[in-house]
Amino acid sequence: MSLDLKAALRQTVATSYLQKDVDRLLAGRLKMAPHPEWELPEEPTWREDPFSDRNWCFQFHMLRWLEPLRRAAAKGDDAAFDMWLRWLTDWVEANPPEAPRSSWAWTDMSDGIRAQHLCQAAPMMAVRRPDLMPWLEHTIRVHAEHLADPHKMGNANHALHQQESLFVCGRVLGEKQLWQLAEARMCTLLHEQYDAQGVNAEGATAYHYNNFLWWERALERFDIEGLPRPDGADRHLHAPVEIAHATRPDGTLVPIGDTDTVDPRAITHPAIDYVTSNGARGTAPSETTAVYDAGLVLARSGWGSAERPYMDQTYYSVRFGPSRRVHGHPDGGSLTYSAQRTNWVVDLGKFQYGATTARNHVASRAAHTLVSLDGKAPRKDSTVSLVRSAFEPTHHDVELADDSFRGILLGRRVIYSTTGEYLIVLDSVDSARKVTAFQRWQLGPEITSSLNGSTAELGSENGVASLQSLGPDAEVTTVRGREDPFDGWVSRAWKSTEPATAIMFSRTGTSFRFLTVLGAAARNRPVATLVGESASALELTVDLESGRERVRLTPDQVSIYADPLLP
Repeated sequence: MSLDLKAALRQTVATSYLQKDVDRLLAGRLKMAPHPEWELPEEPTWREDPFSDRNWCFQFHMLRWLEPLRRAAAKGDDAAFDMWLRWLTDWVEANPPEAPRSSWAWTDMSDGIRAQHLCQAAPMMAVRRPDLMPWLEHTIRVHAEHLADPHKMGNANHALHQQESLFVCGRVLGEKQLWQLAEARMCTLLHEQYDAQGVNAEGATAYHYNNFLWWERALERFDIEGLPRPDGADRHLHAPVEIAHATRPDGTLVPIGDTDTVDPRAITHPAIDYVTSNGARGTAPSETTAVYDAGLVLARSGWGSAERPYMDQTYYSVRFGPSRRVHGHPDGGSLTYSAQRTNWVVDLGKFQYGATTARNHVASRAAHTLVSLDGKAPRKDSTVSLVRSAFEPTHHDVELADDSFRGILLGRRVIYSTTGEYLIVLDSVDSARKVTAFQRWQLGPEITSSLNGSTAELGSENGVASLQSLGPDAEVTTVRGREDPFDGWVSRAWKSTEPATAIMFSRTGTSFRFLTVLGAAARNRPVATLVGESASALELTVDLESGRERVRLTPDQVSIYADPLLP
């Protein structure tokens, strides 16, 4: 059976390239972002690993780096075609599925993306080397059979890339059973990977963004062929609103899980246009708060107005749910906080994939903004449950239960004042035996800090903030940019770390709590004071630039009001 060249042309959804990328390859230099440039060998072994990096090996065998050559060759570049063909045929000869030279050759996702590029090469090959068309068809068929094998199927977005590619192979090979198998698997994946709220199952906001783009491209392939999209395709259409809620006032995604600094503007949607343009374009979501069953509480003071633009709003996030997720961290209970055009409390990023000191740190529970226990390892299958959430005109109240440590109960309650725009965080620890607990706060790299008793006075170029531990004195320590043991760092780009202060409050006992207040201002830091405490209630005042607020907390209620006695 000959290849369907018209289908191959239809499924070639990108044809542009940068001439500098072609010239670099023709000069024998390979640059695969985010990795450094590397000089290509005359005769590859296909076991190369110049940077001891699994992602580099993964991309090398994907052969996506040959795409600029293929696209240039399709537009008449003979030198590009010769290099493309030489490297492709060498890879195929060296890496048959039954005996590849490298274990990376047929890794899930890499296999699928390579198969797409083979299919897209068919029209060019039919013109330039018609004698090699039987070889190309055989190579595509080998890939299609591999992708169809259920034992070779990955999970999450890797499975998506494989099924997208199996669909393309099926259309180009003209084999209905292949593309229908891909369609059925995509249907299953859509229901597995997206819930009814449109939230992707992966544990990183960057991958919520990536998956939306990847799914849009995959589903558009059905549109191109005049076929209905798989059942469940409507689920991912809700994702842009969730991604907008997950975008901070600075226009970047809140960095939860394996997330670097990411601007989601590649998504075409009114809500995304709004959050990436400081409110100049698009339409804001209808609500300022969102609770997603997949494990996110996302809230802000507003979407912006003429008097107070989008970038000047206050924002916070709270994470909950299972500790095990693709591209997720064991970060249940962790929170972030942004105000005064400053990201005061942040997540740590991903650094890279694989086991390194920095990666192990940023992906650990102990490095996140939550409570950890000295000398005790959290359960790998733990879950932080959302007990309740309430969003009232004066406040937000979010309560979590954390089973991360066997036999020890951890609770977290996060309260946000809608008028004062500060957070009150109440952490409880209950254990049969004495334990030492650390309540950690990971600050952004730009934040300065100084300790004044149990208060951390924070600063940035745009404002000031205070982080206060109230009640019985807790021991306070800080760390910033320490190499051994590695601590006090965050990562905002691939294999890049920046010193960033972490503040730890610690207490020891069997039943105790941390009561902490975090707030920001333009000039005068908020000052919180615990003024009353009983078995059933806590009372505190918070002095703000706008005046004083009184807060009363009981186990199931919050009252926040302006102090009528303050002149």
